[in-house]
Amino acid sequence: MRKLINQLLQQGKLLRFTAVLATLLVVYLSLKSPDPESKPWSFFFIRGDLILHFACYFTLAIIYYLALFNYEKTVQKALILSILVGFTLESMQLIQVFNRFFDLKDLLANFFGSSVGIIIIQFLFSHSIQD
Repeated sequence: MRKLINQLLQQGKLLRFTAVLATLLVVYLSLKSPDPESKPWSFFFIRGDLILHFACYFTLAIIYYLALFNYEKTVQKALILSILVGFTLESMQLIQVFNRFFDLKDLLANFFGSSVGIIIIQFLFSHSIQD
C-alpha cells in the first residue's frame, strides 16, 4: 500500500487536477450568492460557516501539499497558496456584484484551517519532507 501511495504522489498529474478542481469548487462556493432562505447554525457556540471555512481550507492545504509533493519547499508553497486563495476570495467579497460580505472571522478561520492542515501533513509525512 505504501508503494502505491508513493507512486501516486510521484506521478502527481491526478493530484494536480484534483487541486485545480478543489480550488474551482472553493471559488464557486465562496462567491455564489447566499440562499436567502438558509438559516444560520452553530456548533458549540461557533458559527457554522466558520466551521465550514476551517474544514474547507484544512482540506485545500492538504490537497495542495499532495499536488506539489515533487517540488521543493512543498510545505511552504502549500501553506502560502491556500492562505492566498482564502485571502483573495474573502477580499473579492467586498465587490458588490457577488452579493457577499467580507468577514474577518471567515479570513481567520481560513488561515487556521490552512495552518492546521499543514501541521497535520508535517506530522504524517515527516519522513518524506525534505524542506
